[in-house]
Amino acid sequence: MTTTSGETGALAAVLVLAAVLTAAAAPDHPRLRVDPRDFEASRADIENLLQSASRALWKEFPGYALDPIVVVRGRKDPITLFERNARGEIVVQLNTGSTYWAQYSYQWAHEFCHILCGFRKQPRENNWFEETLCELASLYVLRAMGTSWEHDPPYPNWKEYRHSLRAYADDVMAKREKLTPDGLARFYKLHEGELRGNGIRRDLNGAMAGALLPLLEEDPSRWEAVRWLNAAPATKGMSFRDYLAKWSAAAPPRHRPFIARLAALFGQRGR
Repeated sequence: MTTTSGETGALAAVLVLAAVLTAAAAPDHPRLRVDPRDFEASRADIENLLQSASRALWKEFPGYALDPIVVVRGRKDPITLFERNARGEIVVQLNTGSTYWAQYSYQWAHEFCHILCGFRKQPRENNWFEETLCELASLYVLRAMGTSWEHDPPYPNWKEYRHSLRAYADDVMAKREKLTPDGLARFYKLHEGELRGNGIRRDLNGAMAGALLPLLEEDPSRWEAVRWLNAAPATKGMSFRDYLAKWSAAAPPRHRPFIARLAALFGQRGR
C-alpha cells in the first residue's frame, strides 16, 4: 500500500490532533472530592492535602484520564472499593482524621497507587507485588512532599510541616527489615509461600518497597509503567514470572526495560 505526500500529511495531522485531544481529556490533577463527615477536619484542607500528595505521582502519568474519586472516612484498614458509588465514583476509605496530615498522605498515596495500577478483581497469588508497589508509593510521596513543600506547600503556613512528612516516611522505613535491590531475589524466594498466600503483609511489602525506592527516585518517569500492571487479567495459579511477562507485554516499549530490570532483581528473568 502506498500513500501520497498529501495523505501522509493528513494522517500526521490526525495523529497530532488525537494526541492533543487525549491530553486535553486528562485533567492536570485527579478529579477528587472529600466527604468530610467524621474526619474532624475541613473539606478544603483535606482536599488540598490529597491533591498535593497526588501530584508527586500524577505528573508522571500524562494523558491518563481517571474516573472521579471520592474519599470517605473508614473505620478499618484503608481500602479502595471495587464497587463504585451511585455517582459512579471510585470510593477510597481512609482510616485517619483530625490534622494527622502525614498519615492522610501515607494512606492516600497507597490507595491512589492502586487506582493508577488499574486495580481489578482477579486471582490474588501475585497481589503482594501490587501491594509492594503501593507501599513504595507511600514512601515515595511522603519524601517528595518533604521536598516540594519547601517551595509549594498547600498553604504558606504548612511549609515547615514538610519535615514531619519526611520523618513519617523515615520512621516507617526504620521499623522494617533493611533490604538492598540486590537482596530482593533471595528475600522473595524465602517468603514466596507467605506472599502468595497473603499479599497484604506490611512487614514484607514494606521491606521490598524500601529496596525499590531508589529506582523510582532515580527516575520518577518509571512510575507510569504501573498504568499497565493490570491491563490484562491474571489467571489462577499464575507464576510471578508469567505475571511480570503479562505486564511487560501490555506496557509500551519504553517501559519494558524497567519491567525487565524488576524481573531480574526478583530472580525472575525470562526463559
